[in-house]
Amino acid sequence: MKQACVCVFAKAPVKGRVKTRLFPSISEQQACDVHEKLLEHCLSNTHHDDWQRQLWSTDTQHPFIQSCEKKYSIPLCLQQGSDLGEKMYLAASESLKTFSYVIIIGTDCPTLNANYISEAVSRLKAGANVVLGPAVDGGYVLIGLSVDIESIFKDMQWGNEQVLSHTRQRLREAGISWEELAVQRDIDRPEDLDFLKQLQPSWFIRSA
Repeated sequence: MKQACVCVFAKAPVKGRVKTRLFPSISEQQACDVHEKLLEHCLSNTHHDDWQRQLWSTDTQHPFIQSCEKKYSIPLCLQQGSDLGEKMYLAASESLKTFSYVIIIGTDCPTLNANYISEAVSRLKAGANVVLGPAVDGGYVLIGLSVDIESIFKDMQWGNEQVLSHTRQRLREAGISWEELAVQRDIDRPEDLDFLKQLQPSWFIRSA
């Protein structure tokens, strides 16, 4: 039985509903294409025999999500909850019933890989209650947990630059220790596209 579960959170790729903060630098279709490429890139680079992976999606019946299930042999789970925080908490809480450690990642960070996750798992095994992977924009690209704690997910204003600092503050208030990994960069805003072009030139991301 594996001790760690990696929950990959991803919206179903619906044009106009994903990567919306990249508008109008790129079109809705281009943004959807970027979302799909990032999702597949994430699934290609986060496999490891040391953990179980699950793909938590907003629509497990979407054809692209179904294709990912088959291509990457990853079980699908439907996101539950009214906002991102509740969805992540419910996924974490459910996973901790079976696994000693749970890691939640999104698919927006093209540099997040198995080595990065492995470091998070190692720190949890060494005794950390929570591990955070900070993002350049003030959020985080990864959160690892060995304890069930709802307060760091509840009533958070997701998508703003204070998410990480608010998470730290809530951990302090709850008396829970945490550790942090190296800062990574999400692809969320128009200014992130140049970084993605340099990293993945074959994706041919162009301005609309």
